[in-house]
Amino acid sequence: PLDDWKYRAMMFRMTKVTLEIQITTPDEKSGTVKAVFYSGSFYTILREDKVPAGASVLRRKQPRIFRTAAKGASFSATGELPVMLTIGDREVDDLAMVSADLSQEMLVGAGILQKWDISIVNRDGHTEVAVGRDMRDPDVVEVD
Repeated sequence: PLDDWKYRAMMFRMTKVTLEIQITTPDEKSGTVKAVFYSGSFYTILREDKVPAGASVLRRKQPRIFRTAAKGASFSATGELPVMLTIGDREVDDLAMVSADLSQEMLVGAGILQKWDISIVNRDGHTEVAVGRDMRDPDVVEVD
């Protein structure tokens, strides 16, 4: 059996991938970002300088503080932004926290991965993102 640290390292590699995707806001502002799909974070976070020009960010009165994996480290989110993500030919939506502190352009977290049945698939050394649901799927958009 694998030692605990080896298992965690293996799972970390298997649950993180970077893709270039398009983001669009409700006021139809859009841009392209390099998004890290990472199941180790629940939240989806967009770096502030990657908010599409002219988009309306809902600013928080008090920043929301998040701890990071580094001992004693944290970062703050100063706003929230509803976004539609276009991943290949699939479209999904969610709320992204906005932070100037994020080192990556965008982090797509487990909340949106679960909501839209998005999987990070590793096959023969090739990693891809598979999007199970789409905003245009009849099962998603129809109200019975």
